[in-house]
Amino acid sequence: MSIIDRRTDRAGSSVVRGVRGTADAPPRTDSRVWAEVGAVAGVLAVVAYGIGSAVPLSAPLEAVVVSVFGPGIGLASAGLYEVLRLRRVTVSLKIALGANLAASIAITLMLFAQIGFRRWLELRLPTGIGATSGSPAYEAANGLQLGLDVAWDVFLAMGTFLFALNMWTHPRFGRVFAIVGGSLAALLLVMNLGVFPEPPEDAGLFDPGPLVGLWYLAVAIRIGLSLRWVDDRGADAAPIGEGG
Repeated sequence: MSIIDRRTDRAGSSVVRGVRGTADAPPRTDSRVWAEVGAVAGVLAVVAYGIGSAVPLSAPLEAVVVSVFGPGIGLASAGLYEVLRLRRVTVSLKIALGANLAASIAITLMLFAQIGFRRWLELRLPTGIGATSGSPAYEAANGLQLGLDVAWDVFLAMGTFLFALNMWTHPRFGRVFAIVGGSLAALLLVMNLGVFPEPPEDAGLFDPGPLVGLWYLAVAIRIGLSLRWVDDRGADAAPIGEGG
C-alpha cells in the first residue's frame, strides 16, 4: 500500500469516527459512563472504609461514611462488570455482580444496625454500654449484627472470587489481578467461616478485609486507566459466551 493510500484510509477513518465522535472526544456510551462511575465509586468506597476504620466519628458522620461505603461497593461492582463484559459475558460474571450487590446491601444493613443500636444504648443508658454488655438483650443484638457481618463476607468473597476468575484472560486485568483477587477471596471466606460467629480478629487472627479493600482500590484505579479501551470496544462489542 502506498503512502497516499494510507493517508486516504486514515482520512476515511476520521470521517467514520466523526459520526460517533472524534478521537479527541470519544462518544460517551453507557459502558464509558458505567466505567467512570465504577472507578470513582470504588475509590470513594475504599476511602470511606479507611476513614471509618481509623478515625473516631460521631453517629451522623458514621452514617455518612456508611452511605458512601455500602452503596459505593455496589456501584463499583457494576462498573467493573461493565468493563469485564466488554471482553466476554459469562454466567459467573453475572453471579459475581449479583453477589457483590447483595454484599453491599448486607454491609449497609449491618453498619446502620451497629450505629443505631450503639446510639440507642448511649441515649438510654448514661452510665455507658458496658453496664449492659452481658445482658441477654445485648448479646442477642450483638449476635444479629455478627450474623450480618458474616453474610456480608460470604457474598463479598463469592463476588470477588468470580470477578477475579473473569479477569484471568481480560486484556486490562490479567492473571496477576485474578490470582491475587481469588486468593484473597478464599482467605476471607475460610477465615470468617472457620471462626464463626466471632470475627477473625476476635479469635486471635487478623482481619483480611483491608487486604481485599486494597485489591479493590487497585481494581478501581485500573478501571480508570481503561477508559480508552472501553471507548474502543464500544457498548455492543462484547461477544456473549457461556461458562467461566
